[in-house]
Amino acid sequence: MEQTPFEESKRETVFDVPLEHIVQSSSGKGWHGLDVAEIIHPLDDFALPALPRHILVINLSAPSNIQERLAGRQGHLGTGNVVILPAGAPTTWHLEREGEVRHLHLYLSPTLLQQIATEADIDPDTVEFVDTLGMFDPRIETIALSLLSELRSEGLGGRLYVESLANILGIHLLRQHSSVKQPSLPRSVGLDRATLRRVSTYIEEHLAEDLSLSALAAVAYLSPYHFARLFKASTGFAPHQYVIGRRIERAKLLLSTTNWSLAAIAHAVGFAHESHLALHFKRLTGLLPSASR
Repeated sequence: MEQTPFEESKRETVFDVPLEHIVQSSSGKGWHGLDVAEIIHPLDDFALPALPRHILVINLSAPSNIQERLAGRQGHLGTGNVVILPAGAPTTWHLEREGEVRHLHLYLSPTLLQQIATEADIDPDTVEFVDTLGMFDPRIETIALSLLSELRSEGLGGRLYVESLANILGIHLLRQHSSVKQPSLPRSVGLDRATLRRVSTYIEEHLAEDLSLSALAAVAYLSPYHFARLFKASTGFAPHQYVIGRRIERAKLLLSTTNWSLAAIAHAVGFAHESHLALHFKRLTGLLPSASR
């Protein structure tokens, strides 16, 4: 795979469609390795420029027939179906639509996928992603809809959740939609006790912050890819699930020992909004936060 810098610079995120066609996007949210945009295509014919990122297009609308004219390909794009466009390839499209065409575009950094491949003992220069037109992949659809929900909820799960989804998506693409097909990924044996203690202490001391997968991995002196696997092997939880659980436990303590407002408690334990605290609190405990006082 061609070396491409991470899209973490201060320059504005570049998408593949005019801004007026974007309903909402992750631009400015600080997501690393991945961007998301919900798109409405008002035209039957349009072109996508070549970008330095891989693009996954998920159809959110009714089924339609599509044609990519530069390569002379055509197919049927059902609801939830996926188009995979490897980085660096311009495309020109024609849609046979019935009504509004709404897509979700996922933009994956080649650098993220290079890192995942390297950690799996795969030479990233030998990896090529397969052009795909109108395929159904339930795993990609599930991840895409989770990202769309995160986009619409104004960060309910947080940056840690998004980075975890990006890593899962990258592993799946390497396994199922690349020239590698089934990489021999190393087995998860867990973190050693000292490392797990160091990471858990860091989480407790920084619950109020917007924790990221890369920050937690750095505490463990591991790559995000390795850390996420080993942490789950050690705790039984993905990092973002563990952090949410600890935030709810901290919220329980504050609810029982202080007279702070729910908004103040939400911010103190790392939730952006009081509604986020209420949603996760009820999901994990079956109660509303106010019932714990």
